[in-house]
Amino acid sequence: MKNTYVSFSVERESSLMKMISSFMFAGALVASVMANNGAASTVLVSDDFTYNNGSLVTEAGWISHSGNAGDLLISGNEVVVQHGAPSEDAHVQFALQSTGVLTASFDIVVNDDNSPIASSDFEYFAHFMTDGSFNFRSRLDVQSPNAVGGDYTLGISSASSTAEATLTTDFNFGDVVPVTISFDLDTGTGSLTAGGQTVTGSAQGAQSLDSFALRQSDSSSNETITVDNLVITTSVMAVPEPSSFALLGLVGMAGAIRRRK
Repeated sequence: MKNTYVSFSVERESSLMKMISSFMFAGALVASVMANNGAASTVLVSDDFTYNNGSLVTEAGWISHSGNAGDLLISGNEVVVQHGAPSEDAHVQFALQSTGVLTASFDIVVNDDNSPIASSDFEYFAHFMTDGSFNFRSRLDVQSPNAVGGDYTLGISSASSTAEATLTTDFNFGDVVPVTISFDLDTGTGSLTAGGQTVTGSAQGAQSLDSFALRQSDSSSNETITVDNLVITTSVMAVPEPSSFALLGLVGMAGAIRRRK
């Protein structure tokens, strides 16, 4: 009887280990399927602004939608966004997006005669929008620095003209700063990533957008911002292929068979 009990216990333990192993394999497979069938990213716009010096809208197919046409300029293969006398705002279009996450990544260099940026300066200079309307989303602005010795920092707003969230990281005039702004089309939430930090605005509800814009205006500090290496993408959560679901089904069946044994 003692030997029989030991044998039975070993068999139960072996069966339990097989069941645990089956669940672990299934979990790993699900993780693999999600990784391979997760967010599918598509490039909508890529522009390094290698055009002749002069008007952005005449060289690159950008569309002027506000201000004095022709004074948003290309200089040295960069867009020069000036706050002050120049007033043109322009946008580049892509296919209308109604779901997923829009992302615009680009490099900026900020210069200003004042040091640091004045505390009242909240002028946004880049954002997403819908062509033909002022449906501006993920507005990016330059702000006064935090108390860490830099010249400026950056803020983001999902919809309003004043930043809802501000980076705690500061930046210096003349430095190249890679920036990413995103907008969740399903929740209406804008976010900003720069300097190793991400901040997010408030949810404003679902939106459909088809453009990225650069904006010039008259602000308290009238800084100059150069923009380069623009890449706009969209990411939509993909549905696993039927073959993936079938494979997961087979794993589940195998686990059931093992349990029955």
